[in-house]
Amino acid sequence: MAQDRAKEGVRLPYVLRHFDVSYLGICAPHVWICCVAHRAGLDFGGVVIGIPLYIALSAFMLAVMLLAWKGKAQRVAPKLDWPLAALQAAATLLLVVPLPVTGAASATAAAVAAGIGVAWLYLQWAPFYAKLDVREAIACIFCAMAVGSALKVPIDLLPPVPAAVVLMALPFASAALARRAQRKQPPAEPRMFYDQNPTSIPWKILFGVAAYSLIIGVIQGMPIQADYTPFWMMTSAHHGAEIAVALCVLWWVFAKGGLLRFSSLWRAILLFTATGLFFLPVIGSAWAGWALVLISIAQTLVVMLFWTMLADVAHHSRTSPYVIFGSGWIAYSLPFALGELAGKAEGLHGAGSAVLLALAYLLTIAVFALNEANFSQRRIFADLEGPAPERSMFASIDEGCERLGSQRGLTAREVEVLQLLCKGRSKSYIAESLFISENTVRSHSKHIYAKLDVHSKQEILDLIAQG
Repeated sequence: MAQDRAKEGVRLPYVLRHFDVSYLGICAPHVWICCVAHRAGLDFGGVVIGIPLYIALSAFMLAVMLLAWKGKAQRVAPKLDWPLAALQAAATLLLVVPLPVTGAASATAAAVAAGIGVAWLYLQWAPFYAKLDVREAIACIFCAMAVGSALKVPIDLLPPVPAAVVLMALPFASAALARRAQRKQPPAEPRMFYDQNPTSIPWKILFGVAAYSLIIGVIQGMPIQADYTPFWMMTSAHHGAEIAVALCVLWWVFAKGGLLRFSSLWRAILLFTATGLFFLPVIGSAWAGWALVLISIAQTLVVMLFWTMLADVAHHSRTSPYVIFGSGWIAYSLPFALGELAGKAEGLHGAGSAVLLALAYLLTIAVFALNEANFSQRRIFADLEGPAPERSMFASIDEGCERLGSQRGLTAREVEVLQLLCKGRSKSYIAESLFISENTVRSHSKHIYAKLDVHSKQEILDLIAQG
């Protein structure tokens, strides 16, 4: 199918054809949180700044969600940009530059202030992304991922003072770019609301992300022994791999016309992480640091895919984008803080290998915690195939498929598969619905395309429309 789409020509999205630097602005919070919350060499008397930072981030997002539920967020939002940017800049100085006054108490207070600031750094982008269709969102997010990862390397290597200057500028840059991006918002496509629960948030998917984040937080907090490796080498390899991943996604979607399957990517990332956890206790300290880097790369990809998923949900939903992005980011950040707190607990220090193996097992179980219906019913990323028809059109689609089936000699089972394909259902969803294997669905699809002498779903819909 991807080859057929590539042959027909893949049209670049508006944000790439009419590029503006503001479309990359979401990289600001990603760069800030990576280069501050996880900055090497910080010591605040035993205070782990990531824990109060992520808890404050979650609390502030919850407050914004409550305002959005009451219909007040749109009025309050423009007033938050510059005050919170200034607050975050001040917190950045305290967290990055080792000042004499920065002790445990002041570091904790700075982390709380920074958490509030970075929460708004993310949420100020919610209205912009809610208006993008999935192709535009993928282009913005993964271009920003590539640019942001390229910026992380020199920032990580800078001494504290120049690094602080750059990082203090990011909140102001994000606010300015978010406002510019909304002024240059790409033309809105007609929005196709989900067939089921158009105002709901995908809670089961958020639960899966929360479980993953909790486990990653535990790993972050555990004292894993790793041999010394030059920091410049580790950070260059880490962020260089992130750039490569981002470019591969952009190439796959916009050069090859390929599709992104959220469920398949989700399972692949979890299995990759679980494999890393399983081998971490046995590979020795010489390779432990590199294994952690690989897990961090997988974590970055999860964050990018998750943000893209939230953008796709917000684009199709009537719910306030502040509620959708806020609930999603709380599901990621709060379990991460709780996991890191658990990882720091003294009780885990003597049982590191056993804990890692248990986490690997739990992560493997989580791979199968969400079945395909949780993704395909909500049509996550399905607009890459073209929008699905409204539910009101399903009856005419069924009739058209039956008529086409009788004209072209399709079997009864092939007609059933054809009806579900034309409604935008994935092959995994069809397999579950008809109690057959995905290979059988692929075989039926191949026969359907051959009998109808077509090469894409749109050609099938055109045949149905012709009567």
